[in-house]
Amino acid sequence: MLWGAIGGTIPDLDVFASLFTDQITSTSFHRGIMHSFLFAALAPWLLAMLTQWFYGNRVHQRKGYKASAMIIWLVFYIGAAAGINFIPVLMGEGLSWYALIPTLSLGGWFATKLWRDYWKPDLKMVEASYLTWVSLFFWSIFTHPILDCFTSWGTQILQPFNDLRVQWCTVSVVDPLATIPFLILLVAASRIPKTNPIRRWLNWLGMLWFVGYIMGYTLWHKNQVNTLFEASLKSKNISYTRYYTNPTLFNNIVWSGVAEGDTAFYFGQYGFEDCSPVFDPISVIPKQHYLMDHVPPDSRAGHFIRWFSDGYYNVVPYHGDTLQVNDLRFGLMGDSLKDGNYVFPFLLFKNEKGEWDVLQNNRRKQNMEASRESFGDLFERVLHGKCESNNTEK
Repeated sequence: MLWGAIGGTIPDLDVFASLFTDQITSTSFHRGIMHSFLFAALAPWLLAMLTQWFYGNRVHQRKGYKASAMIIWLVFYIGAAAGINFIPVLMGEGLSWYALIPTLSLGGWFATKLWRDYWKPDLKMVEASYLTWVSLFFWSIFTHPILDCFTSWGTQILQPFNDLRVQWCTVSVVDPLATIPFLILLVAASRIPKTNPIRRWLNWLGMLWFVGYIMGYTLWHKNQVNTLFEASLKSKNISYTRYYTNPTLFNNIVWSGVAEGDTAFYFGQYGFEDCSPVFDPISVIPKQHYLMDHVPPDSRAGHFIRWFSDGYYNVVPYHGDTLQVNDLRFGLMGDSLKDGNYVFPFLLFKNEKGEWDVLQNNRRKQNMEASRESFGDLFERVLHGKCESNNTEK
């Protein structure tokens, strides 16, 4: 189970590209070659070889390795715990004892287990054939990009032959309802001896929950949302050529939709707990693509913006010659446009060489109060819906 988790994490190690290259290159590299089917086909053979060397030379029994491994696992846990405790802060509720105490208690238990069951005893040898290791790494790596295809952002499963970014957008990148029950069942199974059939049943039940949630519940919601978004656009006599829907962060209840017209995009949100089955309000977001007419399409900035956003972007003036380009696939911080509350803005500017370049605009990170308010409103809507109708387009 542990090696399966490690194998399933390997594709996401591409995020460390940010330590060696610039922001835009690392953004393009994420969910690139390491999320491709080619990588899933080739990497397991090398990883299986390294794993057999690892156990054959008894590296796992050396104190230096065990100390390093313990530190890595504790750092991972601290990062996960910090993320969990940051959620109520984003929701505007401040630090919550209901999240802090359980994560601290679990952290203490985890550290104790590492010391007692990992550091102190002499670990046993692991006997498995080379092809068994190949199979383990193949399935853990191969299923990772398939899962990512169900989220937004885009997964380049055909690299290096094609940079097509597959995004079915049925599940949020982080969805506790999918992950937590699966994790609980997996941990419970790990505590039961391998000879006990209950272990196998718990393991399969966890996988059935996860796959059923992704392939059943979220696809059902996606179909309903698409139908409602089309009806909402039609009721407002909005003409469009295509549209994009995806769930908001941490849930599958509140969804965003953006439709492309000739001169503008139309953005709205709908929650399954809302009193009315309609996307309302719908914000009109002028494209203003003409502001980028002087940016060469084959330049680094021009190519990246069009490729990364799949054309779902609008342009607004920023300062001087600098432009702000907003990736509308990720929507707005809220259900309507106000104060430039775009989730994913970029800045287009001329660098010191006089060439057009692009960077993510981190100004939104400075307005944490607005972010907390937006997240608070979001989760209030997830739990209780929205019942006040506002038919005024902005």
